[in-house]
Amino acid sequence: MKKMTAALLLALTTLPAFAAGYDKTGFVTKVENGRLWVFAEGSKELADFEKNGEPSIAYSKIGEGPEGMTLRGPSVEVLDAYQAAK
Repeated sequence: MKKMTAALLLALTTLPAFAAGYDKTGFVTKVENGRLWVFAEGSKELADFEKNGEPSIAYSKIGEGPEGMTLRGPSVEVLDAYQAAK
């Protein structure tokens, strides 16, 4: 049980750092359920996501993210801009 608890704690504490590896200038990313959520840095949508969780309206690009992840975001424009960013 202790090993399982330690493994779970390690997974939970490394997930946010892992998600930050996908950030690009001007964007903040969050990994949830194997999907990469993309938000414009400092946006209202990011603040709402951090406060309330997944929005009722979101757009997806299946398999088009890093490592074949699905991209999710508040608009197609944000997802397109993220993909174009270096």
